[in-house]
Amino acid sequence: MSQSKEFQEESDNLLQLGVWMELQWTDEYLRWNNTEWSGIERLAIGSEEIWMPDFRHFSSYYNPEDLNECANPKCSVAPNGTIVCLPVCGMNAKCDADYSRWPFDVHRCNLWYGTWANSMDEVDVHILDVCLGRNPEFKSPKWNVISLATGRSVVQSSDNYMYNVLNVEVMLVRRASYEYVAIVGPILVLALFNVYIVWLRSISFERKVLLGLSIFSHFSYLKQLEWALPYNRDTLPDCMIFMLCSTVFTVLLLIFTLLNCWIRTRLRRESTTGSFIDRITGSFSQSRVAELILAADYLELSYKVTQEEKENFWARLGKLIDRALAIVCVIVYIFLVWLFIPFNHELDELSGVNCVISA
Repeated sequence: MSQSKEFQEESDNLLQLGVWMELQWTDEYLRWNNTEWSGIERLAIGSEEIWMPDFRHFSSYYNPEDLNECANPKCSVAPNGTIVCLPVCGMNAKCDADYSRWPFDVHRCNLWYGTWANSMDEVDVHILDVCLGRNPEFKSPKWNVISLATGRSVVQSSDNYMYNVLNVEVMLVRRASYEYVAIVGPILVLALFNVYIVWLRSISFERKVLLGLSIFSHFSYLKQLEWALPYNRDTLPDCMIFMLCSTVFTVLLLIFTLLNCWIRTRLRRESTTGSFIDRITGSFSQSRVAELILAADYLELSYKVTQEEKENFWARLGKLIDRALAIVCVIVYIFLVWLFIPFNHELDELSGVNCVISA
């Protein structure tokens, strides 16, 4: 059996194939002595004139309007009764699609073949080889076939008949190209945008405006991803999960920014010098870890270190909270990128494509 071309309709998780099959069997009732028949070595005959095994594709998602009929192929018969039929037809099948690692997603599509009307005692079917057509017009611009594997099993029916079932597993990988730049690129830009924002002072007007802009950009881009990313009922691309987490995290950053502003303005009005909280937080702000965190300046262009920030405890505490949020933001995005952003295909041990022919 030779597979000549393939492509996948992502909306239906449907694999469509152009298949050229070479069916071969021996019929002892079609033997003749070619010396008695003018040396005839091969006889062309229509499949409707001879017995044919009821060999069919079980997993086909059949649509007669889209698929060309492959029944009644032309056949040839040799003097020893060997019959060869070459049906060329279109087939399709549902795939177990997994878009979680989009755009480096890998899909396994299983095609099941066998006989419907004949039991194992009557017809014993085997797959000798499965080949992939290498003609340029048969290649898909979005998908690569990286593995063709065959299998065989026996199914027992309710009336105790044993049927042979043949399996062809097609492994597809997506050709990641513009998707990674056009979709994953903006996702990483929004993440870096948030990392920049948290290095601004929480009391600055720019930080609040940029956080609001980031939230708006996140929600707008999520709406665009609903139409751009492939999905089904079972799997959601990790890129979408990353954006959902980033959106929630951006809202939390805005909440903590406003809370830190409120704390700094309120505590400046209240004198808490000598209180228990003052002593505890004051001792921490004078520790080596706090000094390293407070050493970095803010990223605002007009920012200057004032004497108040050097001497006022609550000003230093507010700066410490800002730095803690910035560090948490960096750690969270490193974790999200490592968890949800794919950078290459994850492939198991594959048989590969051992047979490639020109159809």
